[in-house]
Amino acid sequence: MQAYQQEGVKMSHGRLILVGVNGLFREGLKHVLSGDTVKIVAECASLTDVIPLLRSADRSADLILYDLNEKTDDDLSSLKEISQEFTQVSIVILADNADLLGLDMAVAGGARGFLPKSISSAALSLALKLILLGENLFAAPASLSRRRSAPIETVREIPALRLPLSTRDGEILRCLERGSPNKVIARQLDMAEATVKVHIKAVLRKINVDNRTQAAVWAMKRREAQVNTPI
Repeated sequence: MQAYQQEGVKMSHGRLILVGVNGLFREGLKHVLSGDTVKIVAECASLTDVIPLLRSADRSADLILYDLNEKTDDDLSSLKEISQEFTQVSIVILADNADLLGLDMAVAGGARGFLPKSISSAALSLALKLILLGENLFAAPASLSRRRSAPIETVREIPALRLPLSTRDGEILRCLERGSPNKVIARQLDMAEATVKVHIKAVLRKINVDNRTQAAVWAMKRREAQVNTPI
């Protein structure tokens, strides 16, 4: 799958299928996602309707954004069928409540993302961009992840800083928000790639997150919350 083209930090539109029984909710998402991250190529009321679309020669997709209302056996079966047959398609689930049952279904069905419907439009756009770049993004309360027998990547709420962020930390975070790989960051900030790795590790430690995906979401949340940090 060529969901994107890396040229500096530019990325082409990911082709997205909207899925949800609520037509009004789908219309709202169309407006929310009208930016430069994705291009909506189709919409369906259920996951079972997506499968014949994907099998048709003229309807390819990179992403499926699914509005999860009720957790049914049909949902899980369709998720598994899509993730197994169409490995190039990333499934992202939007849920009202980040409960354990929904999270388990997302993981068991091969989804690449599990996000709350309370997510802001900017954070959703960023999340989809990161998933198009190959990341998995499961936003769930830490209490749920601790109850799981297998570890799962979680997005933490805004934590307290261990140390004040420097101007360079802010530059690194902005690059991570854009999904830039280390070689692009090195070129943009005029530093060696090995130095970039050191800076990224330091930033992750300062903001109490585990990886660059969480750091990007953390930075977006800080910006939205208008917290007075030098980002």
